[in-house]
Amino acid sequence: MASHSPSAHPIAPPAGRLPGLAQQDLWATLAWQVQDFTERSGLRCAASIDIDPGVCAPLGVRADAICGIFQEMLTNVARHAQATEVLLRVCARPGDLTLLVKDNGRGAPPSAFERFDAHGVAGMRACAGQHGGWLQIRSEPGQGTQLILSMPLDHAVHSAMPVVARPRPEKIA
Repeated sequence: MASHSPSAHPIAPPAGRLPGLAQQDLWATLAWQVQDFTERSGLRCAASIDIDPGVCAPLGVRADAICGIFQEMLTNVARHAQATEVLLRVCARPGDLTLLVKDNGRGAPPSAFERFDAHGVAGMRACAGQHGGWLQIRSEPGQGTQLILSMPLDHAVHSAMPVVARPRPEKIA
């Protein structure tokens, strides 16, 4: 099990843009996103990137989807959470990638994430589902918010077969 620090990746993307996945792998791009958010948000961030040796990063549209969802997760914290601390975790194991974003912000009732105007949440869930993954949100007013993205890594990236979404985990009280 190898643990990678975002600062261990020499990444210098163009200002205001995600680094192109054609030039680097998903792990480096996620590390850059963590580092960029930590530097720009002004929030206290605890971050960990834990990639098992030999786990291959997905490419193409799946990698783009993962980066886009992660960016939206981070953007939501910056825009809505009113947090002072954020926990960021990237964990890749054979067959599975998990991204966790947890803040100590204002939180919201679970129904807030199901509203018709919660376009960002709906988009993240739809995108995750299209690639066989799921997004779980846990939040209560005054208790912060936790977002977990789980994406399978065992499907071929350019497969002609449709990807079937995995079942969502049971709600934990």
